Amino acid sequence: MILLLQRLRRDEEGQALVLGAIFGLVLMLCVLSTVNLGRAVYGKVQLQTAADAAAYSQAAVEARVLNFTAYTNRAMVVHYASIMAAAAYLSWVHFLWAAIDPALSVLRNVPYAGPVFAALQEVFRGLLVLLDSAVAIMTPLVSAANVVLYTLQEGAWLSVGAPGGGRLSRLPPEAHSGDSAAAPYQEIWPAVVHAANQAVFARTRGSPLLFKDVADSGKILLNDKDDSVQLARAHMIEIANSARDPWVAYGDRWSDPSKSPLARHAAWQVGCPIVRGHIGFQIVSRTELGGPAPPASASQALSTSQAQIYSGQRLQLGIDCGPIDKRYSVFQLATMDQVFASLAPGKWSDFRIGERKGGLLGRILGYILRGVLSGMERAAARTRPTPDARLFWLSPYVSFAPQARSRPGGALGQPGNFAQPDVLVGLVRRASDHDREPGARKYFGRRFGMDMRGAGAGSTDFSFASGAPPALPLLPEGLTAFAAAQAYYHRPGEWREVPNFFNPLWGARLMPVAESNAANLVPGLVDNSLVRGFLLH
Repeated sequence: MILLLQRLRRDEEGQALVLGAIFGLVLMLCVLSTVNLGRAVYGKVQLQTAADAAAYSQAAVEARVLNFTAYTNRAMVVHYASIMAAAAYLSWVHFLWAAIDPALSVLRNVPYAGPVFAALQEVFRGLLVLLDSAVAIMTPLVSAANVVLYTLQEGAWLSVGAPGGGRLSRLPPEAHSGDSAAAPYQEIWPAVVHAANQAVFARTRGSPLLFKDVADSGKILLNDKDDSVQLARAHMIEIANSARDPWVAYGDRWSDPSKSPLARHAAWQVGCPIVRGHIGFQIVSRTELGGPAPPASASQALSTSQAQIYSGQRLQLGIDCGPIDKRYSVFQLATMDQVFASLAPGKWSDFRIGERKGGLLGRILGYILRGVLSGMERAAARTRPTPDARLFWLSPYVSFAPQARSRPGGALGQPGNFAQPDVLVGLVRRASDHDREPGARKYFGRRFGMDMRGAGAGSTDFSFASGAPPALPLLPEGLTAFAAAQAYYHRPGEWREVPNFFNPLWGARLMPVAESNAANLVPGLVDNSLVRGFLLH
């Protein structure tokens, strides 16, 4: 027994067991730290994915509203173009009637065939009155339809950007795509972020307050003097005029006038027998949407605010003979139809002879044709529309911000990213929720110690430390993530154009947080290192 004890005392086997036990503990702590870090990274990825999904969802909803606005604006343009087409047909028919009516008045005296021509004359007069009445009824109905479209536009905008009740006033469901009911993700600074998103959405129309945008759009109806209102009216008038059919706009075949007297644009001319030049008749026409100057005072707003559609057709004898290269008008016969003519009543028929120094030739031709032209003048005067005033107005509509820039200019400056709206979302997973783990969390949480009956003095805590990181005191306790998305305008192909509310080409995409308008409402704020760390940590 003594020999055995001596041999055991000199035996060196098993001394690594102590080191193994010590390093095993260290290895276990490393493994647990790695697992803990992996779970934290996984939680951060889930949180960032939820923030991206929430931001993209909000931007997609904004893009739908912008596309709906574009579709309804295009519908308004079509309505204005249809009214101009009706006015063009009306002025064309009135112009032809100025020549047909005198002819039928003569032919109705022909023996035997006179009653037939008399009947035709009465039928044509009835059709003319019917056409006048149809246009008079159609015009206010179409104008009212545009007001309904504008109401739907404002409803869509308010459903998204209205403070307190719009989509941007609450967290979208996609923000909870990676949490649980027991430990939901929460917003970071919800009141501030929501207000920033709503202001950026409203700035797409010009003002940080959506209700002010609504009021400004309503001023379009009253032809307010405000520059943005006048610019919005000019945009709609210009686009509506550009949507006219060529036949409506100027009679078509502008470069190749027709020879038919029934055409809206026709020309007949012969060479001047004395010097180089020509003498000829020409029929020209024009139909367009225009608007008067803004009223001088608010009291005049209702009486002088309406836009107006002009349509006219003119027969003119012109002379271009002589050493001076100038065209002289010998006479002209014109008929005009105006929608909402009570605004500025014009001449429905206009007859002039020997105008603008027609010279001796002009006076001779005018004397020879005076009888015929006088008859046509009286016939044109009888083509006055019934009723002579047709109600029409330029409806308000949602217009794009008139000014924008590439870099954000803050809440008081011009919107950046060319006024394309964006949204900002910040989410946090609270440290207490992150520390809750399945299994033994009921007893041990994230604490590890050798004494399995309870964490002893040698235990290690793997839970989140209370409080925010010292370098980022504004961050809430726990895992945090920020994301930004943008409703952007893109026309595929090589044709590039600025964003607008007339083409439904809006989509959604994620964007850098630091470049968003929502994060730059205060100029230079994102340039601060603390704020950049807060947003981009």
